[in-house]
Order: sequence, then structure tokens, then C-alpha cells
Amino acid sequence: MKVGVVQPNVQTGIDAVEANRALAMQEAEKMFMAEARLVVLPECASYQYFPGSPEMLSALAEPLYGPSVTLWSQLAVRYNAYIAGGILEKEVNGIYNTAVLVGPGGLVGHYRKLHRFSWERDWLLAGNELAIFELPELTIRAGLLICYDLRFTEAVLSLALAGIDLLIVPTTWTSLGKRILWDQAGYCPQNHLAIGYAYAHHIAVVCADRVGREDEVTFLGASIAVHPGGEVALGPLSGHEAGATLAELDVERARDKRIASAGDLMRDRRPECYSLWKQKQE
Repeated sequence: MKVGVVQPNVQTGIDAVEANRALAMQEAEKMFMAEARLVVLPECASYQYFPGSPEMLSALAEPLYGPSVTLWSQLAVRYNAYIAGGILEKEVNGIYNTAVLVGPGGLVGHYRKLHRFSWERDWLLAGNELAIFELPELTIRAGLLICYDLRFTEAVLSLALAGIDLLIVPTTWTSLGKRILWDQAGYCPQNHLAIGYAYAHHIAVVCADRVGREDEVTFLGASIAVHPGGEVALGPLSGHEAGATLAELDVERARDKRIASAGDLMRDRRPECYSLWKQKQE
């Protein structure tokens, strides 16, 4: 399956939102014209990640069926394909960091970030459930997580055990709390998480990030797509330059959890032995 990743240098400010959204649409359409079946955009794809104030946050946020989902849906319908990306979702009770998946029939579903990071803990509401989305035109099952969620192995494991073929991660990977931003091969620390999950759970993983800076924070770029089994299909993209790249991703391989004739990731599980952390909580 051909998958595209859009890695922008998102411009800040209310006045830049429409231009950011239009640029992402242009890059996504280029990849659809090259026969991509899925294009992944970053977390908060059309606007700055750090809003600076609750007032700016409110001005940036949009309803679930707002301009981002409307435009993404129109493009997905036109090309009989799928787009995943992040918005700040304005609801009656507050604002969520939300990943949205649209397809040939319009909105497929959305996921609200469970694990809030930095300023999000003070100004955003947390989601409270994981979900799996059926992509019938591609005959695959996908899960969505957002950025910091990737640190929490239980979330990925839950989706893997529930039968996803593909984990889609719109993200904004930052320099916060990191001693090394990129290693000698250009991998950021989160790249190793994506590769490790693809290897451990035998699922495909796609992460779309951004580049640039906001105040003292550097965004890491290094967007990546990984085959089930851990082989890198795309990236990591540059840590400094915007870009959009297409790759062939062997998603269907995720359905076979066998390790040659030596093991089976589902058959060989021992959940009755995995209770140590529960005992510690008690």
C-alpha cells in the first residue's frame, strides 16, 4: 500500500492557519496523484503547537466538522483515499487534541489524545478511550495515537492485541527533555520507539511530524514509516527541512504474527504472568 507523509514547517499565528492548511492540502494531493492510498499529517497540522495563552488556543481550535475535516474529506473523496491528521477540537465542554481519519465516505472517526503533554495538561481535556477504525477500501484495520501517547506501551499493546494492522501517529516531537535530538544516522529518540513497536508487535507504524521552532523549542521532524517486523520503509525524513514523501508499506504483513517457524507473538503470550505491575499498585 502506498502511504504518504507530510512534514511541514508550520507557521505561527491566526493569520497563518489558512495558508498552513492549503499547503498541507497541496502536498497531500501531489501524493494522491502519485497513487497514495493514505496520507498522514502531523498533530495540530494547520497551526502552531504552543498556543501561548488560553485565548490563542480558543482562537485556533475548530469543531470536529470544521474547515480541516471538511477540506480533508473533500480531497479523500476525490481520490478515493484516506487522510489522517491532527486538529484542536473545540467541543461544548472544552478543547481536545484530536486525531481525525477521513476517507472516501467522509469522516471515518476520531481519537482524542489520552496522555497530555506540557501545556496540554492545563488547557486541554483528555480523551478517555482507544479505538480501532476499519478502512474497507484498503481492507485494513488502523489505530490512532498522538505524539506523547507513543511513550505509553499499554496503549500500543492494547491496539495491537485488538487486531490493528497499522498504527497512525500524527505527532509534534519536540526537543523538550532530550539530551540528544538526533543520532548519527538522523534518527530522533521517538523513531526508535516506532521501529521497536513495529518489530515487537508486528504492526505497521506511520508517524508524521513537523520541523522548525517555536520560541526555545525545536521540532524534530524525522517522520517515519515502518513495515511490520521493524524494517524502515520511509525516512527518517530530515530533522530540519520540510518535505513530503511517498513509500510502499507492506501493511498486510501485520496479520501474520509468526516468527518463521520459531514463535508466534499471539500464541506464545503468557498474560497470567504479567501482573507484577498490578501487584505493585495494590
